[in-house]
Amino acid sequence: MPMKRKNATVRKRKIAVRSTSKAKPKTKKKAARPNQKKATMKTPSQETTRTEAPQRRRYAPTSMHDILYPSAEDSDLDFRDAPAGWTKAKAEELAINAGFKLTEDHWEVMRVLQGCYKDEAAPRLRLLRDALQARFAAKGGVKYLYRILPGGPIVQGCALAGLKPPAGARDLSFGSVA
Repeated sequence: MPMKRKNATVRKRKIAVRSTSKAKPKTKKKAARPNQKKATMKTPSQETTRTEAPQRRRYAPTSMHDILYPSAEDSDLDFRDAPAGWTKAKAEELAINAGFKLTEDHWEVMRVLQGCYKDEAAPRLRLLRDALQARFAAKGGVKYLYRILPGGPIVQGCALAGLKPPAGARDLSFGSVA
């Protein structure tokens, strides 16, 4: 037992000696200057102006969506799941070209489809159909959606919502399937 104590104290002394014996070489310190540069004489043609970019105002995130999608601060609050670059004006233009005027049910179809695409990158056709059927069951389900979207609720709805329709949604030899 006494041997362990002796070795422990010897180690402590060696560590203490090492830490005091290592002296850092002294370097010449420069005098602390304020953040100003040396004044030099420059002609107006030699002067360069440095423009600083305006700092962007930060805001405190108020919801989980703001935390997950911080760049979506300018997006429409009714269409939080809309793809980048999609606007209501583009959807209205596509509807006019297709020959109908958008109603609240059309906007709701777009919200449902965009929500499905938010959850999955490439959702299955059946998932989209079931989501639309559940949402519009009180009005007649998919049959009602075929009346308001004659090109097919999924194909035409995805086009209006700025989304790519899933595989198998359109059969070019027959027309729109979904």
